[in-house]
Amino acid sequence: MTSKQPDISRLGFWTVSSSKQGQGVGNLTDNNTTTYWQSDGQHPHTVSIKFPTRHDIHTISIYTDIDKDESYTPCKIRILAGTTSNDLQLVKDVDLAATEPHGWLSLPLLEPLMAHFVQIEFPLNYENGRDVRIRGLRLLGPPPSDGMFKNERILPFTTPEFHTYESLR
Repeated sequence: MTSKQPDISRLGFWTVSSSKQGQGVGNLTDNNTTTYWQSDGQHPHTVSIKFPTRHDIHTISIYTDIDKDESYTPCKIRILAGTTSNDLQLVKDVDLAATEPHGWLSLPLLEPLMAHFVQIEFPLNYENGRDVRIRGLRLLGPPPSDGMFKNERILPFTTPEFHTYESLR
């Protein structure tokens, strides 16, 4: 998967709701789609990422392979975010029941998300499977900006008059 958006996954501390031995959280970010995280328990299965500071998240990408994983493949994905695990808000709800996901699934957020804590929930699998397998997971930040200010939402000034005085001498 190639993207102009920076992968900010490594900036967070990752935990999972459960895992089979040898198929833990490290397999989610090892850039190897032959390895996977496999849950071991009751639904919903979750991956939680806690950042020490707020981060701007634009897209979440998940690698699944229904051909290899069959009933271990999630058919519903929920993305929640907040300051801690106690104030999570639903950000995106994705239903994959009509598709057969294979490869990187890009889940762009409707609006960029500034959060300390992100949780990805897998409440339902294909064929009513019990455990889930995810072969890769990435959190992508904003695309690089050529300008001085990377976040135009903070300084949306674009008039010629503003550009005349935008830098200090």
